[in-house]
Amino acid sequence: MDDLILNSLNRKILAFLPQLWTDIDTVGFSVARKSSFKDIVTSIDIEIENRLRLFLEELLPGADYLGEESSSSVRSGLMWIVDPVDGTTNFSKSNPHYCTQVALYKDEKIVLAVTYDHNRRELFHAIEGQGAYLNSKRIWVSKVDDVSEASSHVGLQYSSELSFKRVTERISRAIEVCRAVRITGSACLDLAYVACGRADIFWEEALKPWDVAGGILLVREAGGEVTGCLDERFDMFKPDILATNGSRRLARQFKERVLY
Repeated sequence: MDDLILNSLNRKILAFLPQLWTDIDTVGFSVARKSSFKDIVTSIDIEIENRLRLFLEELLPGADYLGEESSSSVRSGLMWIVDPVDGTTNFSKSNPHYCTQVALYKDEKIVLAVTYDHNRRELFHAIEGQGAYLNSKRIWVSKVDDVSEASSHVGLQYSSELSFKRVTERISRAIEVCRAVRITGSACLDLAYVACGRADIFWEEALKPWDVAGGILLVREAGGEVTGCLDERFDMFKPDILATNGSRRLARQFKERVLY
């Protein structure tokens, strides 16, 4: 897939997402549980995903679709990876920190990414090899290279009592050594914030592909680095993620003093 096609896809997605959220009626939505009382879905998640899936299927016929609210087990060499509302709990409580994420996966890598923050009218986007942007402005990661000056964003996902203990111990250590520690409730925006320098570090365990797919391209195209937070390996389909601004010194300090 050449740059001409990717740029055309990107332009159409950038135009579609703001209009999609404008057209959606967010008054009187319903909320339902999924796997547990901590895992919810709203009628807006479903409506956004349904409309977005139809749009993407028409935009690139033949591409498969992997989404949080449908087709969550699809694996393909060419597929869209979508989180219709990342930060559903925030949305359900009228906390305006949530977004929609769209990424195109081809030949075992992400080649296009868009993260849209409806409330701030911010479109983070990247195409492989073309840099990362916020609306029309090129963005870069921060230049912080000491953990004592770092703003660290973390997500509080865990898969067992053992991992909960590990996460909370790591957060406690981060509070001691980092200038700031933030839990925002949206992994997609956390990664976008690393990409544009609003955060220096983001880490979280037990995520899903749609939580990280777009963000990893944004971070890398903005000059940052993505590895695992349990070890150095990063698997997008079983993501335990550590995203940093690319400073080897900062990453080493954070791993030594917080993670390990």
